[in-house]
Amino acid sequence: MTQPFYIIGHRGAPAQASENTIPSFSRAIEERVDGIELDVHKVDRHLVVIHDVSVDRTSNGTGVLHEFSFEALRKLDFGEGATIPTLVEVIETVPASILINVELKGQRTGKAVAQLLPHYPTHRFMVSSFDKHELVHFTRKFGTYTNTEVALLGIRLTGKLMEEARQLDVKTLNVSNKFLKAKQLSLALENGFRINVYTVNDVSRARQLRDAGVAGVFTDEPAKLKVLHDE
Repeated sequence: MTQPFYIIGHRGAPAQASENTIPSFSRAIEERVDGIELDVHKVDRHLVVIHDVSVDRTSNGTGVLHEFSFEALRKLDFGEGATIPTLVEVIETVPASILINVELKGQRTGKAVAQLLPHYPTHRFMVSSFDKHELVHFTRKFGTYTNTEVALLGIRLTGKLMEEARQLDVKTLNVSNKFLKAKQLSLALENGFRINVYTVNDVSRARQLRDAGVAGVFTDEPAKLKVLHDE
């Protein structure tokens, strides 16, 4: 039986709505994504959904994220009136059938996410990070839940990355499309890894990766890639 191929909205559907906002995630879901990807930082006691360490690029404010209180952050406009969402708000907006990929972006996020996710046993999660320490903090606190997989993020799919994943007991690797080579991909698949590829906005490239055995792709333009669902 052919494994399902996941189209994952990278920060929602940023080609249509402001990234990492509720409108962006809602738009991605309308475009029939199988999952959404988001980034979390911890501000005060809240897990907030934002990629950068500053608010300059994505809001009408300026400054370093952690110099804001949660209340001050919520007053900023993150695009067409959207506020910065919490991870709880996103989870409670997204249908349980949609995979939620939580990237641990900021410090102290691993343990906090591990404490939160068990409250949502009917949802499906993937927790990923470039930061191996945050992944360790997550897995130590989280324990074993079958609705959640852990993924190590890397730029290049290398033997070193695969070895780091083995040391972490991680079976999923999320890697860059820009540097992905067919030989590396074949080797990783032969070694039993699930591979997801970011960021793919071209239908032909997504189809090629699907046919090569990739588990899923992250895209800024789920509206373009949804045609793959009909093939």
